[in-house]
Amino acid sequence: MGSDANVFLLGTGVVGSALLAILQNAKPRGVTLAGVANRRGAALARGASLPEAEAKSITALPRTSHHRETVDDELLDALAARRNAVLVDATAADGLESLYVRALARGIHVVTANKKPLVVPWEVRQRLFDPSLRKLGAKLRYEATVGAGLPVIETLKDLVRTGDRVERIDCVLSGTLGFVANEIHAGTKLSTAIAIAKDRGYTEPDPREDLGGADVARKAVILARELEGASCAVEIGDVDLAPFVPPGVSLESLDAEVAARAERHRARAEKLVYLARIEVKLDRVVASAGPVVVSADHPAATLTGSSALVAFTTARYDPEPLVVRGSGAGGAVTAAAVLADVLKVTGLA
Repeated sequence: MGSDANVFLLGTGVVGSALLAILQNAKPRGVTLAGVANRRGAALARGASLPEAEAKSITALPRTSHHRETVDDELLDALAARRNAVLVDATAADGLESLYVRALARGIHVVTANKKPLVVPWEVRQRLFDPSLRKLGAKLRYEATVGAGLPVIETLKDLVRTGDRVERIDCVLSGTLGFVANEIHAGTKLSTAIAIAKDRGYTEPDPREDLGGADVARKAVILARELEGASCAVEIGDVDLAPFVPPGVSLESLDAEVAARAERHRARAEKLVYLARIEVKLDRVVASAGPVVVSADHPAATLTGSSALVAFTTARYDPEPLVVRGSGAGGAVTAAAVLADVLKVTGLA
């Protein structure tokens, strides 16, 4: 067992707030909140733990323009002086890969739910995984970047580590698009389904950010880059990306056409899903993301609500794939995955 984990939380949005709630209510043994930072400011505990009132007061501070401006070298040095220090990134901010490198170089573990630092250009990304740039065995874990709380990354790593040959990965990884597709399949109009998703908090403030599929493409790149023995240096621009609906078109104008297609799919025992697919072809990894019609026997055909699914077809798992499925969205399940990673990097699990 390791010593207590000193967690510095970056970001107090949906996931960060859910993590704070878990720490406050469940009080997991050995986990201490050492500090919090967001766009409004930062606070590091002077004593053993950051007082709850001080953590809440951060939201009243003036905003800064970027999360990374709230974590300077002086703060990192102070955090590194604490045993089992962990930087937790619960943001969706750009440009934090340099912060990760600075933290790891000081012996600070990094746990992230933020996909963007992992899909930077391959050469930049490799610095995050270079053991020579880390101190005192600092670790990077990112299970929560794909599939919310589902054990997707670790499952894929285990397949690769044990010598299995991954041939294809089929993924339904957007809780938002999964919900919309399921509503349409049930007979709901496209525009109404998206309005319901937004009302329930599934979408970004502008739902077209979800409908474009960029977030799914990022997750596909993260998975593709885990594959060894193939050219896994997949870049975002390499993903063959198709949006859920064409950009610049009013949703209402598509209602009749989408409803007619859904009716045809139901009659043929088919279903439209927003699918990411990673395939290994002659030691080359190719990735795509877009709307795909699947038959009733496809693992994704039975998904409901905002559930997510990842199906691994490998040399061992063929023709029946290894399937990981469950809730694919939500602050609570994502925060729980983040906390699990904290426990693992600090030896508390």
